[in-house]
Amino acid sequence: MNEKIIILIAIASAIGIALSIVVLVPTQNKTPEEKILEELGVPNEINSMLKKIQDDKKTNEQSDNRYYPQEREWVNSGPFNIDRNEYWLGEKLFLNLDYMDRNTKGTMIFSKIVNDTHSYNYKKINFDGSKYQQNFYLGFNLNSYRGLCTADQLIGDWELIFEGTNYESIKFKVLDKIIPGHERQYVPQC
Repeated sequence: MNEKIIILIAIASAIGIALSIVVLVPTQNKTPEEKILEELGVPNEINSMLKKIQDDKKTNEQSDNRYYPQEREWVNSGPFNIDRNEYWLGEKLFLNLDYMDRNTKGTMIFSKIVNDTHSYNYKKINFDGSKYQQNFYLGFNLNSYRGLCTADQLIGDWELIFEGTNYESIKFKVLDKIIPGHERQYVPQC
């Protein structure tokens, strides 16, 4: 009987060692962050997003043209505020809305200035002071459906017009610089 118990203990110990090896070997090559995420059961989608962020950070650090976010300047007109007056491709414009009179209504028009007589209306967003208004981010992206095929069409002088109000427009620029890691978003589409 004692021999059977000793044999069972030996078998259980061998199985335990084998399982430890099977579990430890694949995790030895993982970073501490990957091990923690695995233990927490983080979904693969989040893991892939985190990996993309890490890869983009590494690309930026190795780039000759590194991107560092600038301090916010808050350029404004009435209750409308944008965070900077210059943006890189891949960077988002942040629009902050202060208190707006309930009778103020109109349309924000984000317009790319083409030349002295022409502009391209990139995006229109209605606003209404009698309703709850939210701050938002706006990216500058190619869109073949709208005829925006190359990054050159986004680069240059822009104007944010407040149609339906007496507020002065806000002028800003999109620079001929791409945030490292975002180059694929600006490959010509048409």
